[in-house]
Amino acid sequence: MDKEIEVLLSVMKTKNEEEYKKILQQNNIKSNVIAINQVEKETDIFNIKNGRQKILSYKEKGASRSRNRLIENAQGDICIFADDDTKYVENYEKIIKTEFQNKPYADVIIFHIENEYKKREKIKKIGNKKLNILDIMKVRTSEIALTKNAIEKIRKMNIKFDCNFGPEGIFLKGEETVFIYTLLKNEFEIYSVKKKIGLVHDTQSTWFTGYNKKYLYDQGAIFYKINPKWYKLLNLQYVI
Repeated sequence: MDKEIEVLLSVMKTKNEEEYKKILQQNNIKSNVIAINQVEKETDIFNIKNGRQKILSYKEKGASRSRNRLIENAQGDICIFADDDTKYVENYEKIIKTEFQNKPYADVIIFHIENEYKKREKIKKIGNKKLNILDIMKVRTSEIALTKNAIEKIRKMNIKFDCNFGPEGIFLKGEETVFIYTLLKNEFEIYSVKKKIGLVHDTQSTWFTGYNKKYLYDQGAIFYKINPKWYKLLNLQYVI
């Protein structure tokens, strides 16, 4: 039986169905999709549920809150996170399906999203391997694909993206690092492949303003979160 891909899409301030469809077209999303739309006013809330394409609006902020809503509502056989600036390659569905067919034991596979805008934070390739704790800092949310069984296990174990991390959180980055670390700690089978499935549009990041004091402060908070015993040694690599 052919597996269905479902894109778990985070969007903001989308006002109507026309704007929503424009995002899907620009980002070449052709598979099933469920979108969480974060709005500023109650009057901006609207929902669409028409089978393959769904959008649910909430008056709230935060990338991690959006991801958690997506996990709550995900239904696909294979689910992959996306932002509204993630544009997929033409054959992204086939690439994703093939890799999960080749790795039936995998709960999660990390693909590669290329960064088109050079002033953004650098996206690092991991390679073809089983993920370990030294790799988790290289993962970006839009590269994470999960099986339906993994999603159900996450719900059962009440694993969530930490809302203190990520855009609109106390610390403006690191939500995917903390999330993947939690999955590894709970013995999820996570693999990385050097397969490009998309790119980030040539647009400025909503949070990254350079490798400045705030960036390094937040980086230290991530290290402390994932390893409070050895975080100072992890910080040392940035000093070097």
